Amino acid sequence: MNWKNMLIKSIVGLVVVISLCVSLKLFIVGEPVDHAQVYCTALVNGQELKLRIESVESAAALRGWKLEQDGDTLYISARKVLVSSFFKEGSYETVIDLKAIEKVVFGGQVIWSDVDER
Repeated sequence: MNWKNMLIKSIVGLVVVISLCVSLKLFIVGEPVDHAQVYCTALVNGQELKLRIESVESAAALRGWKLEQDGDTLYISARKVLVSSFFKEGSYETVIDLKAIEKVVFGGQVIWSDVDER
């Protein structure tokens, strides 16, 4: 009968580990955000760009913001997780100095450009 107890403990342990991994993925690690999952507003004031990015999903929080400049293009990325006590914000605001920036890209799509693309 000892093997039955070990089998039950093993199954319970496996269920706990799988549940923990799924919870970590949903609430902490998340997934990359693309442009279709957010709403962006940009307001230019002189040499500054006031940028606001909001999740279109009510239960999604945005985290892990990265801004990387490559030449005259600023790339912004983030991760989407489920709202929890760890991450509650579904929006992001920043002010970007436009002196060396001609384009802002988020999720693979240009969300603001100073270049006339005809």
